[in-house]
Amino acid sequence: MDAATAQETTRPCLPSAPSSPRGSAGERAGQIGGALCNDACVDYVEALVKLGSWTAEQWGLVTAAQAGQEGIDGVRLGQLTRAGLLTDVGDGVYQHAGAPPTEHLEIKTAWLRLDPAVPAWHRLAQDEYSGVVSHSSACRMHQLGDLPSETVEILVPGWRTGSHQGVRLHHERTVDPSDITVVDGLPVTTVTRTITDLLKVGLDGGHIGGVIADAERNRLISIDALAGHITPFARAYGLSASATGHDLIGHLTDQAAR
Repeated sequence: MDAATAQETTRPCLPSAPSSPRGSAGERAGQIGGALCNDACVDYVEALVKLGSWTAEQWGLVTAAQAGQEGIDGVRLGQLTRAGLLTDVGDGVYQHAGAPPTEHLEIKTAWLRLDPAVPAWHRLAQDEYSGVVSHSSACRMHQLGDLPSETVEILVPGWRTGSHQGVRLHHERTVDPSDITVVDGLPVTTVTRTITDLLKVGLDGGHIGGVIADAERNRLISIDALAGHITPFARAYGLSASATGHDLIGHLTDQAAR
């Protein structure tokens, strides 16, 4: 395994996020007073502690399904949100108000929604993949190129159905573990696999060339290894049948430089 490949396949641990709100529970109690109280006062401190066991390991995020496992229903989540202790980030995902801003929030929430009841750390440990950030979203995670980023793109098993606005699912029965790395706690296609996927869907050469140039500049790929993977796409990008992967790389990066 060369140095670039080893760098791609490294799997760091899932990062933690603070699980407590801004200030202590007592300080927050003084601020919101009876905001969560009707006939009987809701024990919001206990609710936040329970949710903290999830948010601490999921970028400050928790799903409604996960909260339900702690006995916290939609009504309680609404109360916590109105009190400013949670932020509703959409489609059944909530962010701890005390958590620092997290990058790529829309990608993380989309990935959590794929299996909303399962902890992120369990999904990373599963043998069968349940969703891998891919295509343009993988480029964002790797900080490569300048691809349009309005849509979150995720590889999912062929049996998975369902959709959310702003999310595009690419169905693939299996993904080789060697094609997956972990970036900021999310499973993401490796740089080489990401470039290959972009070629498969026929993205314009200039954008792909920019991704390749950035990846080479940041030493995230082996050009020789990449060339071996992408030779079959040469003709689709206007080169001759005898063109090599190296020819295609040069062609794409030339387009990016124009």
